[in-house]
Amino acid sequence: MSNGREYHLTAILRRGKKVVRMGANVSKTHPRFTRTYSDGTTGSHMHAEMNVLRFAEPGDTLEVMRFGKLKMAMAKPCEHCMHHIRLAGIKKIRYTNSRGTWEEIRIR
Repeated sequence: MSNGREYHLTAILRRGKKVVRMGANVSKTHPRFTRTYSDGTTGSHMHAEMNVLRFAEPGDTLEVMRFGKLKMAMAKPCEHCMHHIRLAGIKKIRYTNSRGTWEEIRIR
């Protein structure tokens, strides 16, 4: 919590019960995840999900949590991340909701 941000977002990539990779939101860029915004500008900073999807294999599980200095918060992946999650073959996503409890998305 020493990076000066109000919250942190963390993603955990699991293969079975084994943690494969952990990642966080970073200002670092990656050309694979460049996107264009409605105003025409582009960005390629990595959401926590993108940070770990580089190491994903079909069938892996993704867990995403957002927490602040005092509480958990909503961490449901955005549509841009969901697109890449589907491309990676992730079958299950668990994320924290605004109450700090886990919710789940199963992808067919």
